[in-house]
Amino acid sequence: MDAGGTTTRALVTTLTGERRGEARSGGANPNTHGPEVAAERLTEAIGSALDRAGPGARDAVAASVVGLAGYSGLRDVSVRARLDKALAKAGLNPTGEEFSGDDTVAFASGTSERDGTILIAGTGAIATRIEARTRGRSADGMGWLIGDEGSAFWIGHQAARETARQLSRGGDLSPLARTVAKRVIPGQRPSGPDQWPEEHARNFARTLTAAPPISLAELAPLVSEAFLVGDPAAVVIVNAAAGHLAQSVHQVRVPGEHLPVVLSGGVLTRSGPVREALTHKLTMGTGAPVLLAGSTSGGAAWLAALRAGASERDVDLHGAFTRPEGWSGD
Repeated sequence: MDAGGTTTRALVTTLTGERRGEARSGGANPNTHGPEVAAERLTEAIGSALDRAGPGARDAVAASVVGLAGYSGLRDVSVRARLDKALAKAGLNPTGEEFSGDDTVAFASGTSERDGTILIAGTGAIATRIEARTRGRSADGMGWLIGDEGSAFWIGHQAARETARQLSRGGDLSPLARTVAKRVIPGQRPSGPDQWPEEHARNFARTLTAAPPISLAELAPLVSEAFLVGDPAAVVIVNAAAGHLAQSVHQVRVPGEHLPVVLSGGVLTRSGPVREALTHKLTMGTGAPVLLAGSTSGGAAWLAALRAGASERDVDLHGAFTRPEGWSGD
């Protein structure tokens, strides 16, 4: 399972990577949603995946791995007990070794190596050093209020600030500001003798303030689109995001090391401009391999298969587990 902050994905496979049952539910980060909600969503996803795997699937489970966003929350004994109970309710027999961080399964989805670095940049952002497939040092992951630099939230926040600046000046908007304003305050324009441009900008800001702050992350794709048409502000934001993400990676690595870096999360899997700028910064001077994450629930299933005796040196087997969703082999 990959139990993220937004989506929980459960996957049941054979020890050869054949997919037998898959299911999804809402985010299961116990720090964000609380242990009760997280537990319900774990039970829902696991139970549904096992149901789809067919009769006898629960009795046939050889090993389980749950990559959990908010893994630090398990330090609370009551939270751990509640999530263990959620696994049992879904039909598993918890051994106390099921849970790991979502960063470890994301790393495993991108490489069969034991050591390296995982960078997750989605709504938030964190870089973690992986040592013998366990979590080592990490950088950022401080949340949207004081950290997560280079994340979708950070990118969207920068886009909103740039749009407010342009609205307050009046005149024509750049491609980025125009699309952001259209998304936030569609159809609204300054009008009347008392409608100064700065009041239009304040209305834009009030509209954003009335929504949950994290919803700024939804503006991030607009920056990539504006980058592709040469918007100067979008170019600055993309390069700054890549710089922040690269800095987080460098904080957990030894200078000049050649261990792989795996990129995961929506910003890096769906934003070509940020990914390309970041890859250039990470490979400059080292040539370290930069890899894109595959199926993260598949990465968790592969780690479970290793616990059940599968060979970690079988690269083809790793690929069978971690091929991206929708991959047909063509």
